[in-house]
Amino acid sequence: MRILLIHNPKAGDRKHSKKQLMASLTRCGHQAFYQSTKKHGWKKAFKKPVDLVVAAGGDGTVHKTAWQIIETGIPLAIVPLGTANNLARSLGFAGSADEVLQSLHCGNSRPFDVGMARSGSQTEYFLEAAGGGLFADYFPAAKANETKGASPEEELKAHLTLLRELALDYPARPWKMSIDGKDISGRYILWGAMNIRSAGPALHLAPKAKTDDGRLDFVAVREHERKVFVKHVDAHLAGRKEHVPLTPRKFRELKITSPPGATHLDGEPWSSTMKNKEKARSRVEIMVKRAALMIWHSSATKTLREKAS
Repeated sequence: MRILLIHNPKAGDRKHSKKQLMASLTRCGHQAFYQSTKKHGWKKAFKKPVDLVVAAGGDGTVHKTAWQIIETGIPLAIVPLGTANNLARSLGFAGSADEVLQSLHCGNSRPFDVGMARSGSQTEYFLEAAGGGLFADYFPAAKANETKGASPEEELKAHLTLLRELALDYPARPWKMSIDGKDISGRYILWGAMNIRSAGPALHLAPKAKTDDGRLDFVAVREHERKVFVKHVDAHLAGRKEHVPLTPRKFRELKITSPPGATHLDGEPWSSTMKNKEKARSRVEIMVKRAALMIWHSSATKTLREKAS
């Protein structure tokens, strides 16, 4: 196959260099083209006629790559080299770089729904989740506290510790909202409209989320669930796998009136370009754009997903 490799050279280690990744693709008989996300004009690489695009990096690299091929029909595969790797894990790209690259030769593309958030005249898309409250404030704090040279395991532990500290006294705010016409207004510490199973520092909050069913999973933590949520974070810090203590709800449309706190899309602050008056008064609508992206699934993807779960 003709494969375009989009690579964040600062992710991973020496085993994940340009030379090593390209060698793996060549050994498998692919015609590979390389592009670093750190090079100026990297998006021009998508003009090449290819059969598959591979994103090698963390969640940020995957997002940047996905937006370039959305609604093109060109499938995406992922080599997970980041800290949380939420999207890669949810889709089954959970093995080593070699395992993922060697499994590309035999497979097919499957549709992937994309989340859509609209407020006033502004419309944005997300792959993983949209949310408000705790996570919206956690993400920028996590970026500000990143340590250079830390391993993915060390960084994930640091992120979980930070989230735990914030969760202990984060204020529950009154959110006026509804899902599919049913009022669910209340005081929430956090809420999320999830397209995949994991959110934040690899927390499995929506274990039954599917990326091709035309629906999102609503997950939330209220004041009386604070201790349960903190206990769930503690379990992850201790390396234990426990069932999520929350009850996700499937939905097709979420509406929010006058958001009282910060919101995010895939970990990035949202509505930052809107004027303050418009931001304060605008209704937010979150829904699904069906099959906007195609994901490459090989015969080994299911096995790798089972190994990670």
